[in-house]
Amino acid sequence: MLAAIFATGGIAHAAIDTIGSDEPATVGRAAARGVAFAPDAECDLDTAAALGQRHPDVHQFILMATSRSTATSGTVEVMVRTGSGWRCQLSTMSAMFGRTGTRPLTDRRSGDGTTPAGVFPLGLVTAWDDEMFSMFGNSADPGVLAPYRDVQAQDCWGATAGRSSYGHLVSDEGCPGPDDEWLPRFNQVYSHAAVIGANLDPVSGDQPGETPYASAIFLHRHSYTSGGVAKPTSGCVSLAYNDLVDTLRIIDPRLNPHFAIGTTTYLRTTA
Repeated sequence: MLAAIFATGGIAHAAIDTIGSDEPATVGRAAARGVAFAPDAECDLDTAAALGQRHPDVHQFILMATSRSTATSGTVEVMVRTGSGWRCQLSTMSAMFGRTGTRPLTDRRSGDGTTPAGVFPLGLVTAWDDEMFSMFGNSADPGVLAPYRDVQAQDCWGATAGRSSYGHLVSDEGCPGPDDEWLPRFNQVYSHAAVIGANLDPVSGDQPGETPYASAIFLHRHSYTSGGVAKPTSGCVSLAYNDLVDTLRIIDPRLNPHFAIGTTTYLRTTA
């Protein structure tokens, strides 16, 4: 259960519930329009405080940390800035990262298997049909606060460098490009996802000669081996399904949410 909540501007926000880790998410369940906290949540507030000093306009961090740059697993935590400092909204969740670790955005290249390190906003994307969204999925909106897109049959996320479609959601059913992602193909992994704003607005790599830093960087559901073990990603960050839903439902565009990705040392000193 997520319980209440701090008052902003004299208005006390209502408590809300989240989906328990052992129960399936309820599709269509609306998230309350308040700032919620799990009463027993614990997270890395020291890193949040260090990041907050360098990013004073950010009032919510989705902290995605690893112990070293080559690590393929780590944690995700969510925290919010309050009048008295940073506070945990959700406790630590186990996460998977790129198959070759993490690397600062401008040092990486599309296809190198790293998750881009840095501090990135929640992406806001305009689709080929002019719908604007920050989250999307092959399953119905689970009750998020950000604009959500139901995946369409034509939805192709361009990831082939040097093409105008790179870093954009275009209409191309089947999505034949060598690196492009036809979103319906990833039915389970992209049941729900958030767009991490790495190399967005503007996109580098959608014109010949530009450096293709990253495309299709999302927070999404784990992919599993045949033995049921969560696999590293190609560059995204992934969570178990119910952790993913809890996280997506608590990301609040009013708080200028940013994803802080990298090693703990990097996040405390550099990002």
